[in-house]
Amino acid sequence: MTVQEEYFKNLSEILKKNFKKKGFAFNSFSNKEDAKKFVLSKIKKDDIITFGGSSSVNQIGILEDLKGYKNFVDRNNKELKTDAEIKAFTSDVYLCSANAISKNGDVIEIDGSGNRTAAVIYGPKKVFLIVGKNKLANTEKEALKRAKDIAAAQNSIRFKADNPCAVGDMICNDNCEIDKRMCAYTVIINKCHIKDRIHIIFIDEELGF
Repeated sequence: MTVQEEYFKNLSEILKKNFKKKGFAFNSFSNKEDAKKFVLSKIKKDDIITFGGSSSVNQIGILEDLKGYKNFVDRNNKELKTDAEIKAFTSDVYLCSANAISKNGDVIEIDGSGNRTAAVIYGPKKVFLIVGKNKLANTEKEALKRAKDIAAAQNSIRFKADNPCAVGDMICNDNCEIDKRMCAYTVIINKCHIKDRIHIIFIDEELGF
């Protein structure tokens, strides 16, 4: 075992302990291929499957596999996007990512429209959060800062929105009134009240923003 592998193993054990205490399910993987296989093994062929806008979900390649499932709702199809976002609340499985997690077992979700944050909190029977190691921060406060300063800024660039966090001084303004504000909705999840409903899939790779 390399130093990096042992570090990830030790880190994963801490995270698993802290997230499980708060009601989350947690598994860690050394690569996105193994993570994808695990998530697919937890999804039934007749499950209603939806997903939120997430580069991390796209990067692990699971959407191509799910297109063969009869009740998969493809949000990437522009004609189905609105319908997919509504169906998320009654789906069996919802896939997305987190903008940040903390070592203490907290999840930070920020969103421009709120569909993703809402679905993570309530509705889908099972939520899988695909989280790369770059999303990890030490504390809830640092995770929130990471979500706003890094995730929101990079998503602003991704969606070609000239928000203050992504251009000029690149400083997050809590009073931002930009129409295309990426962090219009901010959710801090400190507890998963339905035990194991939210499942953290932590991967030893950099994924998403």
